[in-house]
Amino acid sequence: MLAAWAVAVAAIVVLAVAVWHYLDSGSAMPGMVMTEHSASDSLTRAGSVPTRTLLGGALLSAWQLDALALALVVLLGALYLTGVALVPVRTPGARWPVQRTLCFLFGLLVIAFATNGSIAVYDQVLFTAHMIGHLLLVMVAPTLLVAGQPLTLWQQASARGDRVTAFARGRFMSLATAPPVALACYTIVIVGSHLTGLMDTIMRNTWAGQVEHLVYLLVGMQFFTLIVGTEPIRWRLGTPARWLLLAIGMAVDTFTGVVLLQGTRTVDMLHDPALHVDTLSDTRTGGAIMWFGGDAVMALVMIVLVVGWLRRVDTDRADRKGWLEQARVANFSANTGAPRDAAPDVETFDDDDAARDSYNAWLARLDRHS
Repeated sequence: MLAAWAVAVAAIVVLAVAVWHYLDSGSAMPGMVMTEHSASDSLTRAGSVPTRTLLGGALLSAWQLDALALALVVLLGALYLTGVALVPVRTPGARWPVQRTLCFLFGLLVIAFATNGSIAVYDQVLFTAHMIGHLLLVMVAPTLLVAGQPLTLWQQASARGDRVTAFARGRFMSLATAPPVALACYTIVIVGSHLTGLMDTIMRNTWAGQVEHLVYLLVGMQFFTLIVGTEPIRWRLGTPARWLLLAIGMAVDTFTGVVLLQGTRTVDMLHDPALHVDTLSDTRTGGAIMWFGGDAVMALVMIVLVVGWLRRVDTDRADRKGWLEQARVANFSANTGAPRDAAPDVETFDDDDAARDSYNAWLARLDRHS
């Protein structure tokens, strides 16, 4: 745990230096002219060229083919559904919950839209579209994927579930999912990609954007694995700790969004002659999206956690058939002389007037004998 904290602190220090250098560097270069895409670009995020503003029907009709991202989505979906089919085979009579499958598949749909939909078409010429893609890939999709509990599915569908458990609790996963490391990675990715000048390269370079998408997805899953679901990892946080982790994550999003919203440095996005973009306004709007949109997603996850926690508390209070409660009722029956077959019901015991009268009479007898 100390090593995890040391790594996290060192990384945050390096990030702080990079952010300071970024804010001190002044305005960015003017946006470069958008050029024709090469044949290799058709396999990546630059599969098509935007020709109109991202409003109205373009939100639904503008699409591109990011073949690499789509292949990953299809592969993950196939692997997950194969695991779902294998669960009854490995454990006869067992069934994988449908809601988990739906969560995972919806997460894959979010990835598909973020990399192939309208915001992906515009993500090199509009920072606002790029920022929406960020929120989908680092928050929304990971939350849904983790809610599908892929590690638990792998454990139950595998012929050697003990090996899966050993991997999930091994050194690598334990370090990667240690709360300080996960939080540091999330902070580094969010702040580092937006406030160090790295975004200029990402907006201009197709393959840098591809790497960014993958990193966002992996770090998002690393972070939300600690918050959502009950995967068989070493770190199992209580509900208050999950709230705290989310609150810190919201602070990271807020800081990044506020800096972009109030800054004078523009993101160096590609220029499309068909679009008239005020780069400073677009950069600031992207910051507002990070601030309000990121906090909104985090707040929604926190609300779900609170509702789940309240339901568990109510269930625990309603579950009054435990051995301790049964022993209390049995002891009462023995001391008041109630017949065994007429013992009060555990659930209605405290609301039974006759039982209360018998209990008071028993106390009175004990008082006379004392």
